[in-house]
Amino acid sequence: MSCCTNIMRKIQAKKIEVDDLGKAKQFRLFSIARPHMRSFHASWFCFFVAFTSWFGIQPLLPTIRKELELSKTDLANSGIASVAATIAVRVIIGPMCDKFGPRKIMCSLLITGAIPMALAGLIKTGTGLIVLRLFVGILGGTFVPCQFWTSAMYNYYL
Repeated sequence: MSCCTNIMRKIQAKKIEVDDLGKAKQFRLFSIARPHMRSFHASWFCFFVAFTSWFGIQPLLPTIRKELELSKTDLANSGIASVAATIAVRVIIGPMCDKFGPRKIMCSLLITGAIPMALAGLIKTGTGLIVLRLFVGILGGTFVPCQFWTSAMYNYYL
């Protein structure tokens, strides 16, 4: 345990250069220094979780179609609903990131998207699948706060 602690101390001991605006001019992948590297790792991890959930239903669609006896139209409409929700959320979330900050927006999107994912097993009809994918599409909007968060922490040329 002390070996890992020593390694972490060496990594953390190196300060990251910042510009006049406080944005990092360096990128140290294996560092978790505050605030730049920690926010970078938090943003990519949050987006990874959202992306996994957002596309979690897609590979199950053949099984869902067979079990619920859905038509190809139902499946296509559920995909359209998911993409439409993502586009709408991305348009709305940009100004909200300006007002409330990307961290709060990211957390609210993840919590909001987790609820329909938790209810996915309760779907019984094609309409239910469309509504579910509409609300799961909210998770696609996490791209905006992820990019916003990262660009707020790092200099543009990095």
